[in-house]
Amino acid sequence: PKPSVSWVKGETIVKETARIAVLDSGNLRIH
Repeated sequence: PKPSVSWVKGETIVKETARIAVLDSGNLRIH
């Protein structure tokens, strides 16, 4: 199974939205 990737900024977890996508490589892309 694909590992889940979560990004944390400060104490806020960055969730995937229409603007933010976590790529397969684990990188964070913001549109």
